[in-house]
Order: sequence, then C-alpha cells, then structure tokens
Amino acid sequence: MIERMMADHAKLRTCADRLEALLASGTMPDPDALADARWTLGSTMMQHLAFEERHLYAVLREDPRGHVRVVAAEFHDQLASSFGPYADHAKQWTPERVAESWDIYREQTRTLIETMRLRMAREEKELYPLVQQNGIDTRQSGVPSRNWAREAFAIKERIGRR
Repeated sequence: MIERMMADHAKLRTCADRLEALLASGTMPDPDALADARWTLGSTMMQHLAFEERHLYAVLREDPRGHVRVVAAEFHDQLASSFGPYADHAKQWTPERVAESWDIYREQTRTLIETMRLRMAREEKELYPLVQQNGIDTRQSGVPSRNWAREAFAIKERIGRR
C-alpha cells in the first residue's frame, strides 16, 4: 500500500504542477480551466487522504509499539493542522473572489502547494520508511477519524465545479 500512497503523491505533484502553471500568469486564466485544476488537485488530495487515513493512520494508531504510535500521532496531528488552512482557502476563494483578487489568490495558493509538497516529501522520507522498516501491514483497513468525502463536496461547491 505504500506504493499506492507514493503513486498518489506523484499524481498530486502533477495536479499541483498544472495549477501552478495557471498561477504563473499575471492575469487570471479561463475560469473553467482554473476551477477544473483546483478541483482535480482537491479531489485527488481528498481521495489520497481518505486512503491514507484508513490504511495508514488507523493502522498505526493500533500498533503495539509506542514509538510507532508517537510518530503516527505527530504526523496525523500535523496533517489536521495543515489541512484546515487548505480547506478554508479552497472554500473562501470562490470564482468571484479569485477574479477580484487574483494576485493574492496566486500567492496564497502557491504557499499552500509548497506546504503540500513539503508534507509529501517528509512522509516519503520519514513516515513511509518507518512503516516499511517495522513491517506494518497497511493492506489492512481501519476506522477513519475524519469524513474526507464531506470535506471534498464542500470544497467542490465553493470552487465552482458542479
């Protein structure tokens, strides 16, 4: 399952690259293209987070080794604290607001994408190796602590995707 999570990270990087390409322009791109890029990144992220929640964090929370649970809790807590600003950003930046404040939107979005990229790199460097080195079976599925689908639909509605 770590391979699936790594493949998801590659997809997320591709989605982020696409959105960043649209952000490169000093003028707002086609609103439909922007909404599509935003939704593609957001929905890919939500799918990945839901999968990670079930097959990684739920399993790690139940691991008998204290050091594994501590690292998992740290990563999970950081995920919750970094996802909140992303969800708020996505919901607050309606198509109308993006058009009114394109430069501010661009700057904030670039910052969030960079945060996402750093998070993925850290998971790949620290968390996934911990799982592999300790022989943790992520093929199992546990009970998630968050409803990612609800978050996704709230974001989809606000960014202008129907």
